[in-house]
Amino acid sequence: MANLIRSAKSGNDWTQDDLQAYNIRVVFQDATSFFGGPLPQPTVNPEVLS
Repeated sequence: MANLIRSAKSGNDWTQDDLQAYNIRVVFQDATSFFGGPLPQPTVNPEVLS
């Protein structure tokens, strides 16, 4: 098997072939599933978040 030299690249430059070469799958998950539970409420003033 050929030893390919892979260099770092920006996220926008990744192709489907790159993802497949590194065995990377992109799967949607909501925040609760990803973190394994509900996230705490922010402790900053709501005006800062809008």
